[in-house]
Amino acid sequence: MTTTLLVDTNRAAYPVYQALCGLGHEVSVVGEKPSETLAKLSPHYIRLDYSDVNRMEALIAERSFDYLVPGCTDLSYLVCAEINRGRYSGLDSLETTETINDKEQFRNVAAHLGMSVPRVLNVEEAASIPAVIIKPVDAFSGRGIQVIHDPTSFTIEAGIEAARAASTSGNVLMEEYVTGQLHSHSAFIRNGRIVADFFVREDCSTNPFAVDTSCMTENISVDMRQELRGQIEQFATGLRLTDGLVHTQFIATDDRFWIIEVTRRCPGDIYALLIELSSGYPYAASYSAPFIGRSAQAMNSPGIHERIIRHTVTAREGTTLWGLRFARPVDIRLWVPLAAAGDILAPSPDGRAAIIFFRAASAGEQKSLYSDLLAGDLYSFE
Repeated sequence: MTTTLLVDTNRAAYPVYQALCGLGHEVSVVGEKPSETLAKLSPHYIRLDYSDVNRMEALIAERSFDYLVPGCTDLSYLVCAEINRGRYSGLDSLETTETINDKEQFRNVAAHLGMSVPRVLNVEEAASIPAVIIKPVDAFSGRGIQVIHDPTSFTIEAGIEAARAASTSGNVLMEEYVTGQLHSHSAFIRNGRIVADFFVREDCSTNPFAVDTSCMTENISVDMRQELRGQIEQFATGLRLTDGLVHTQFIATDDRFWIIEVTRRCPGDIYALLIELSSGYPYAASYSAPFIGRSAQAMNSPGIHERIIRHTVTAREGTTLWGLRFARPVDIRLWVPLAAAGDILAPSPDGRAAIIFFRAASAGEQKSLYSDLLAGDLYSFE
């Protein structure tokens, strides 16, 4: 039987796990927390901190897995790239992976390639513009990010120190603060060309830097879509990326966009199912494909077949969970619980109660539902 190691035990990796099992693979999952979803669901759970590269090397030498598949965290992909050494398919080199994962290195490469990214600033430049954003180069989920309006040298230094405290490396990035609608672009590439892609609107209802509400969107102009696609293909060619997923977050106004970050791992919070439920495209299987010697499925015009909203239930101030009371009837296609009644939820982004996939019967209903979620009017904590 084909043996595959999935380097993740988080709930977000469950669709990837299902896709691999559906192909007849014996899938082992590795992670240090037996309380995580796949650690409990998989009969082949390996308890090991996968950030320990030496132990991961020993595990692979002992088990001789046929395939190695990163999960839904930057660390998972980074570790896989580091231990790979050409043994497994679908993975970028360690150097390329580090360049993509480090926000400062990514900005430098993207600017060199002529991509549309926010301008990186020094302290003197930052003090002369209306607003700046300071972020750790290696943090996630909005941790440590500081936005400073009418910056001065004093407020800039304070922001740098706050961001540095959230960074493992102690390094931060300061850039111009751009405003607009946040989106993601998930593209599958083959030989540097996009063979399938999806545009998603993303919003933050409880924490300004942690996405919790999203849906596929058609409200991006054809010209902007083509320009973004061209820049991603240029990025893929310039860095000689392997075939597979290139997932991008960008901020857009009516006439321009700025790329905020690019990742190669599968997005979190079960993003794969948002695309699958909305379009019918086998997102998790296509993500897995290059790592097991296959190709992602091509799909020229996926379209939106079902109007699905993905929402992560979080609390702005933190709370004790008993349940949720909905203000009106809703069509829930999937409810994934992340906490139990009686659990204490930490403030967003650390505490999550559930991920819910809502279905709307029409564009109007979807707009209303989405607005209620952003306003906090659809449900309340009990």
